[in-house]
Amino acid sequence: MNRRDLLLQEMGISQWELYRPEVLQGSVGISVAENIRLITVSDENISSSPLLADVLLSLNLKKENCLCLNYDQIQHMECKQPIRYWLLSENSDQIDRTLPFCKQAEQVYRSPSWQQFQSNHQAKRALWQQIQQP
Repeated sequence: MNRRDLLLQEMGISQWELYRPEVLQGSVGISVAENIRLITVSDENISSSPLLADVLLSLNLKKENCLCLNYDQIQHMECKQPIRYWLLSENSDQIDRTLPFCKQAEQVYRSPSWQQFQSNHQAKRALWQQIQQP
């Protein structure tokens, strides 16, 4: 125990260790900037991927027009403009639970998890077909 822990204990102040601190990321509310046109939702961090850059290029978007969130963060999102969503998950229940949080949805694209999407040509083709649909 360090000095701070001892002092808190002497004062009768309980300390707690969060079991899943990642759940609190963005719990205050995530405001979506006006320039954002695509929100990707994935359990993996895909923001620096060259493949994401290619997808953005196919949508005529730049990196600054994309916001990457995870499935816990999207619950706290506040969006006022029409926007496209790209949900990446193998779990259809997870996607179904997420759909109500896709506010102001212009379009919602669905793909398998990022890890599978990167190496699956059929998944890439399916995304391209979703993008081409009006």
